Amino acid sequence: MKGICRLYDIEDELLESHIFPKFTIDYFKMTGSKYLRNFIQPNKRLQDGPKTFLLSQRAEHEFSLREKWFAENIFIPYLTQNRRVFKYDENLFYFSVSLLWRALLININHPNVVVQPFLPLLKEAENEWKLFLKDYKFPMTHNRSYLFFTDRIIAHNIETAGVDYYMTRALDATIVSNQNETFVAVYAKFLRFIFWGILKGGDEVKISDLKINPLTGELRIPQKFEDGTMTSFFMSRIKELENLPKPSEKQQDKILDEILKDKEGFLKSDAGQSITNDYINLDPK
Repeated sequence: MKGICRLYDIEDELLESHIFPKFTIDYFKMTGSKYLRNFIQPNKRLQDGPKTFLLSQRAEHEFSLREKWFAENIFIPYLTQNRRVFKYDENLFYFSVSLLWRALLININHPNVVVQPFLPLLKEAENEWKLFLKDYKFPMTHNRSYLFFTDRIIAHNIETAGVDYYMTRALDATIVSNQNETFVAVYAKFLRFIFWGILKGGDEVKISDLKINPLTGELRIPQKFEDGTMTSFFMSRIKELENLPKPSEKQQDKILDEILKDKEGFLKSDAGQSITNDYINLDPK
């Protein structure tokens, strides 16, 4: 379809852009289920992840170069090779900004967001990130990006069954703020990778291990993470997931049928292990 490319602001043929990189959707399906459920379209059974007409071919190509770099240098090594040290270059910062920019675009016009007093801050970040993504003009104001690697949850004190599943499997993209709005961030996660860009507030010392430098750097696991605001957000978001609208009964039956075709294989998959672990953590006895 014809439309205005949100990156280059020109009329062009728009592609149905993935909000999350396609390789993450492929991995999700390969490791548990060909159907996805997420915050963006919670009551739909998706086979290819959330998409929207957003970008031109030129913009998609620009983003795909960094997505390929992330897949080859961080995504696959962490998930399949157990790597714990990641040296990176400017591609990681670009990838993080491109992901967070898309997360911001799909949220900035939401009815719950447009009434917030920090809406001008979001618009400022959206414009600054866009200039960086298309013209490589460094975002002098909003350049604090972070990457948190998650893993299987050993134990927790949240009385819900979806903790491991959210932290290691769920797709999510939203705006994060605390009650008094001294903290504002754009947030996106897929599988075991959580990104956020802080626009206001935050204690950088407590999450310095997660910081993505604009040019080069190194991320090491385990990461020291002591951010109370983000921890509270994780807890509330996990509880929200449990209360989201469920797929229709017909859709749930189809999902169950898919699992029963290879029950043993599903239980051995990453999705199956995550769901099993959640029930074990909820009732360790």
